[in-house]
Amino acid sequence: LTGTPSDQLLISLQESIRQRNNQLATSNELPKELPIVSTGTGFFINKTHLVTNYHVVQKCNYLSIEKMGLLSIETQDQVNDIAVLKSNEESSSFLKLHENPKLGQSIFTGGYPYNDVLDNFNFTIGNISSLRGTQSNISQFQFTAPVQPGSSGGPILNDKGGVVGVTVSGLGVSFAEANNTLPQNIAFGIKIGVIKDILFEEGISFTEGQEFWFGTSQENIAKKAKNSSL
Repeated sequence: LTGTPSDQLLISLQESIRQRNNQLATSNELPKELPIVSTGTGFFINKTHLVTNYHVVQKCNYLSIEKMGLLSIETQDQVNDIAVLKSNEESSSFLKLHENPKLGQSIFTGGYPYNDVLDNFNFTIGNISSLRGTQSNISQFQFTAPVQPGSSGGPILNDKGGVVGVTVSGLGVSFAEANNTLPQNIAFGIKIGVIKDILFEEGISFTEGQEFWFGTSQENIAKKAKNSSL
């Protein structure tokens, strides 16, 4: 110890905390009466791994799927706002990862907004309105489907059930106050290519493609999204 904070010291502290939390998660025993810091959405990409946003989990000492047990963090990318988690319990359903979205493409989003109040899965429809995010971020895109707090980390799917992105945010109250206008149908997602790169680097398996190659009903896509999300 030198008495001076450094990047290396911060990295070491973050790594030790991650390892400690992962050790705690192996017990499968939920801590008693701890406050809920945040809720969000995640979706399975194989039987045990799921994807969500980094900002959903960054302030949490314990991560859980409601009452199903604790989760451990496999990897996290603060810059792209992605976290990959692992569950000790296997999921019977997971989503396939397709390709980056195209301008004008119809999409569907799934998530658990305001989970302490609504406590239910929400499924919305929209289209891709821009291939860049805020400040021309090429890792993100813009879409028109309504999203609310708690939807972060949820899947964005095409009309054949393939994941094209992950919901990251919408323009909320702070934007409205700063610009004296109420934004409508403006939400942002992270392109699936970014998530694939992270999974490749970490050696985490996933299935490429689409669930319904010949098209299907919105009801079938909604059912698949709900069964694979949490």
